[in-house]
Parts: sequence; structure tokens; C-alpha cells
Amino acid sequence: MNNQVEAFFKFRDDLGCYKHDDIAEKSTVVLKDPVSGKFFYLSEYEYRFLKVFDGKIGIETAIGQLAAAGYYYHPDNAKQILANAAQLGLLLGTKFSSAEAMTSAKNRIKEAKKVSQFSSVYFLFIPLLNPDKFLARTLWIAKLIGNKITLTLLALAAPIAISLIISGLPRIHEEYLFFFSWENLIYLWVTLALTKLIHEFAHAYTAKNYGLHVPQMGVAFLIFFPCLFCNTTDAWSLADRRQRIAISSAGILIEGAMAVISTFVWYFTSPGVINSLAFYLMAISFISTVLFNGNPLMRFDGYFVIMDFLRLPNLSTRSTAYIKYLFYNGVLGLPSASSATTPREVLIFTVYGISSFLYRIFLYCSIVMGVYFRFDKVLGILLGALAMTLFILRPVTKGIRNLWMKRNDFRPRFAGVAAFGVIIAAVIGLALVPISRKSSYPCHMASAKIQKLAVPLETSVDEVFIKEGSKVAAGDLLFTLDATRLQLAVTKKEIEKAILEKEATNFALDDRQRDRAAGKKVELMKLEDEINRIKWDLRLAQQGIVAPFNGIITKLDYKLQKGFQPGEGVIVGELECGTECLVEALIPEKDIEKVKQGQTGKVLFNSGTTHALTGMIEEIKPYSERDLRESPFSSKRGGEIATEPKIGTGAATGTEAEIPLNAQYQCSLLIQDPVKNEIPLGMTGRVILSSTPQGIASRFLERMVSILNKESLF
Repeated sequence: MNNQVEAFFKFRDDLGCYKHDDIAEKSTVVLKDPVSGKFFYLSEYEYRFLKVFDGKIGIETAIGQLAAAGYYYHPDNAKQILANAAQLGLLLGTKFSSAEAMTSAKNRIKEAKKVSQFSSVYFLFIPLLNPDKFLARTLWIAKLIGNKITLTLLALAAPIAISLIISGLPRIHEEYLFFFSWENLIYLWVTLALTKLIHEFAHAYTAKNYGLHVPQMGVAFLIFFPCLFCNTTDAWSLADRRQRIAISSAGILIEGAMAVISTFVWYFTSPGVINSLAFYLMAISFISTVLFNGNPLMRFDGYFVIMDFLRLPNLSTRSTAYIKYLFYNGVLGLPSASSATTPREVLIFTVYGISSFLYRIFLYCSIVMGVYFRFDKVLGILLGALAMTLFILRPVTKGIRNLWMKRNDFRPRFAGVAAFGVIIAAVIGLALVPISRKSSYPCHMASAKIQKLAVPLETSVDEVFIKEGSKVAAGDLLFTLDATRLQLAVTKKEIEKAILEKEATNFALDDRQRDRAAGKKVELMKLEDEINRIKWDLRLAQQGIVAPFNGIITKLDYKLQKGFQPGEGVIVGELECGTECLVEALIPEKDIEKVKQGQTGKVLFNSGTTHALTGMIEEIKPYSERDLRESPFSSKRGGEIATEPKIGTGAATGTEAEIPLNAQYQCSLLIQDPVKNEIPLGMTGRVILSSTPQGIASRFLERMVSILNKESLF
């Protein structure tokens, strides 16, 4: 700085200046750069010194003038203030304001605009109108609705709404599976547009209430979903920090209010358009608040709230700059200025910089995967390629290029290199260390021995000795069949037999008819076979249908009673063994690779007392629509597997079946614990399976290979 100390600097007069209250409740200054749109946080001490520079005096003269006015600045402090201001671009007459630096800055801005145009696929903003006059005329309406009484009532209703959501979690789980589908896209667009319309007007009216000018309102497209946005950046001109926080949080609060109201509507209305719209409004208000608006890691409302709360403008930019500083200065030894000036800022910038980076990777990956699997695969691939290019390949390439250009200036610091190496080794170790992951799936207790009960003859039922839920022992009589028709058939066949025998004898005595006697004998043999078969059926009807083993009648046709004639072979009930049991679990197709035959799992049932059993996977098979029809897993029967109706075709035309929204596999676990006899058949629970220990990296690669192999088949 020695060559710059004697130079004449000029503090930029195009900077917007707003006085704010700082942590110690003293006046501080926020500067707005109209060129870059960035905000800079200065103390009153720093600002007082910088504004003296008008391009005609040097640093020593400036220190002297301020000392005469009663403000003392040490030369070292003065130099540091100038150095920081110069690097931020707040001064003219420095190397940062030279033609070369300005050209470089211009190129960076142009490049940033190009990136912004590409990334607008994710977040696109189109200004349409100036709503300031309309807001001024209708502000009284907003004040009438948004008053302390309304806010108090909503605050009191919020805990009740939360309890309703918790009690309605099974309904939410079921309806969520239908949430992202092409059929509901119009509902989603309408609800999201309505939510964001109210959200942005909340910002606008709050800003207008504090006397601000709201110059722009337009349309924003968040991942192709249209919604409104309004420009309230003039909030930085307000000196009262609480007012700025109120403007930033207005949208979050109004969405919270909508979530509370829509929760009551959804919970207390029957299925229909109103119920669906209320559910979408509740879900969207919650999701957008948690993932976007209220999340300080994204540059939306929560970000501006936390900036004012922490009194740190440009939090994201300064955090990113500090992370770069740690690497450039602390590891490579490259001279650079730190964006953090206090231990408090060091802590905040480090935590926020790392957290926001990781969250954005997670968010963009989630968006791409959601679009790919829920909507359109080609669009998902394009978005994924764009995100990879903009947010990973481009920054990495640019960083490597910059480092290569400065390679001669490297002065590696041993402590920094060692710490960086430890961090890299820890990350690699974490990615490679085998970890066993536990997964939980729905299950129910089933019998290992199941016998279908059928009417074996073309006859009617005589007596029934069982009902659904009856316990029977092996050999117990279940029901008998009417033997009258069979006895009549035997008598008729016996008469036919006697006639055939007489005819065969007569033909054998007549020389002219002797050749016909052989034919009658063949007929006689066939008739005897029929008689024996009918007599067998007759004995079966007289003896009745008996239980082949000890068990419970779990299903029984309500029509099974005296005189009922369903037809030969028709199933009328089901007998299950209560002592030889197994557990049947449903595994979604995406997790089927985690499950292997012979694998051991833990099964939990809660029947007043929690029972923990151990089972071994015996069989894995696809889960069909027929299996789902009477299954406790079906959402129509209170289960957690969402289904949708499907009209039958062919022989089943006109019948309605249930099909799962996502493909499922049935996994059977053989249970050998003695306590299993205390658990009734059909009781639902959870099966917990531990995957083979595997590192995060290998698990990710295996998952990607699996997806590519599966998708390549289509």
C-alpha cells in the first residue's frame, strides 16, 4: 500500500448510503453499489474516514483533517480501511479501479449474466408492471385484514393445526403419493400461483406500510411453476432493522397463516375439489416455506431475515469469499484480503458458506431426480446436465484455471496444507468406510400353512359348523353337503347297470347278437366307474369337509349356509394355521436390491406390548394386484401402500381392481420365536432389515449403475 498511500483517492459518489443500527445499537452504514447490485457493511468509523476522500487529498491530509474535527485515526488503521475499500471497489484511483481491473470486472459481469441466463431455467424472473399506485390505494384493505387480532387468532390456532396434521399423517402419506402427477398438475399450478400471489402482496403491502416505493412486480418461474414476485430491495433504505425483518418475513408469515387455515379445511372436509385444493395449499405453503422462502441457505426471504438479524449484508457472497480466502491464503499462501474482520464473522461465514454449498448440491440433485422420475426423463437429463455444468464443472474449471495462472505465487503453509489434507482424508474415509444402513418396511403376521376351503361337488351345502374367526382342530367337521342328489344318482346308475347286465346276458345267448355282447360289456365297465366315482363323492358328502390341520377360519363366504350351491370347486373360505407363522413384508422396487434370500431381519409388533422377533427371508416374489385386493397394506383398508383404481378388461370387464402406484415385492420371513403365538394373524408391524456394510461412494455408484441398467431397458 506504500505506493497507494501517497496517491489521491476518491470515494465513489454513486453509492447508495443507508444508516442502520448495528449490534451495539450504534449507527452503522450500508452502501449499495448500483453497478453490481451488492451491499457493503461499514461501521460509522470507517464510513466517516472514506467519505473525506474527494480525489484531491492523500491519506495523511485526511487523517489530519479528521483529527482537527475531533476524530483520531491511527495510520495503520487508516491504511487497512483504504485497502479493504479499494478491494471492494468503493474507491476510484486504485489498482482495482484501473482500466485493466474495470475491463476484468466488466467481463466477469458479462460472464455472470450468461450463467444467469442459463440458470434461469431453474429460477426465471420477468418484471411486468409497477404496482406502487395500486398498493397505495388498497393499503387500507391489507391493514384491515392483517391486524393484531387476526395474527393473534392465527397464532393460537397454529398448535391446533399442527396437532391435526400429526393425527392425519396417514392421510397425508397416502395423498402425497398422488401429489406429483400429471393429472394433478393444473391443481398444483393454480394453488402455487395463488400462494405466491398472496405471498408477494404481503411483502409489497408491508413495504408500502413503511413508506417504501415498490417499483416492480412480475412473474417468476420456479422449476416451470409460475408465481408472482415483487421488488422490495428498497427495504435496505430503512434504518429500523425490525422494519426490514418485517418486510422480509411477511411472505413467510402469510404462508404460515394460509397453512393453518387450509389445514382446518382439509381435515374437516370430505374428499372433493375443496378438500384437494386445501391439501395442496397446506402442502405447498409448508414445503415452500421450509425448502425455499424460510430457508436461510437459499437467497429468498429467510436469507434476508437472517442477514438483518445478524447484521451482515451480502452474507452469501462474503461467506463464499471467506471460504476461498481460507484455501488461497491458509493453504496455498496466496496474499488475499479476508472478508471476515471479527471472530464472530469468521464463525458465521465458515458455517454458512459450507452449509449453503452442501444444501444447494442437495437441492439441485433433488430437483433433477424429481423431474426425471416424476415427470419427463429427457427434461430431467437436460436439467441434470445443465446443473452439472453450471454449478460443478464450470466453477471447478474456473478455479483450476485461476490457480494455474497464480502457480508461481504459491507459498504453501504447512499448517494449512496439513489441515486441508486431514479434511480431504476424512471426507474420503467417510465415503469409503463401510456403513450398515437400516431400512423399515410394513409387514403383517401371516400363516405358513393356508388351506383354501372349497365346495368340491356339484351339490348344495347341508350344514355349516363354522364361522369366520372360528378355531378348529385337525379332523373337525367344517360343513356337510346335501347327499340326496348323489344318492339318487347312484340309484339311477345302479338301475342302468342292471339293465346293461341283462342286455349283455341276452346278447351272449343269441348267436346272431353275440358280437354286440362285447360292446355292452365295455359300456358296463364305464358305468361301474361312474358309479364308483359317484359313491366316492357320496361318501365325501356324507362325511363332510374336515379341517386338515389345527387353525383359524380367517375368511368365510357369508353365503355359505344351508341350500347354498356355488358350483364345483368354488372357494368359500380359508383356513390358516396359527402355530406355523411367517411374516410378509412389502419392499418397494427401488429397495429390492438391498434384500437377499437368507437375510435376517428384526420384526416389531405392538399389541399393547412390543414384541421383537427375528426372522429369515425365505422367499421374494412380485406383489400382484390380486394380492393387494384383500391385503392390510392397501390404502383402502388403512394401509400405507397407496393404490389407484383400475377398471378390469376381458372377462373382468367392468370390475374395479386396485393397483399400487409404485411396484412392490413381497418378502416372506420365517419366524421361529415362541412368542409369535401371542401375535394374532393379520396384525401389522414393521420389519427392519440391515443392508450389507457399504461405503457411501460405492453405494452411490451401485445405485447409479442400477438406475442406468434399469432405464436402458426402456
